[in-house]
Amino acid sequence: MRSMLATSLALAGLCCAAPLRAQAGSPNTTPTGVTRVTLIRILPNEGPAFWQDVRQHLKPIYEEQKRQGIIQDYGFSTKSSTDSENDWGVALTLTYKNWAALDDAAARTEPITLAHYGTAARRTDANTARGTHGRIVQSFLVRGQTVNEWK
Repeated sequence: MRSMLATSLALAGLCCAAPLRAQAGSPNTTPTGVTRVTLIRILPNEGPAFWQDVRQHLKPIYEEQKRQGIIQDYGFSTKSSTDSENDWGVALTLTYKNWAALDDAAARTEPITLAHYGTAARRTDANTARGTHGRIVQSFLVRGQTVNEWK
């Protein structure tokens, strides 16, 4: 698990470089987009700071990535129940058109984050501060599947 929330969020959820197993679909399904799911545990008393950071920094950055076609969509969800004190409470999803869209995503998002923060130093400071608000519990990729019509 990563101790810093910043890495995943700043790089548009591309934090966990793991071997990818592409699934080609079957007679039953047709593959759609690829989604990075990042499960986050907000640290005690850090909820207001976490959500302020989302509003002030992450939302505008993801909106620009969406506008430029780097991501198809993004979203935040909250979990209604808690299984343990270390459980996640927020899910961040970033959806890409396909696996190939991940290949150069970091290079394409870097200018957007730099423009948002103004300098690399301010971007680094924001990423460091972000790590004080929450922890990544898990991050993984899923491939959407459309169920094919019965023939």
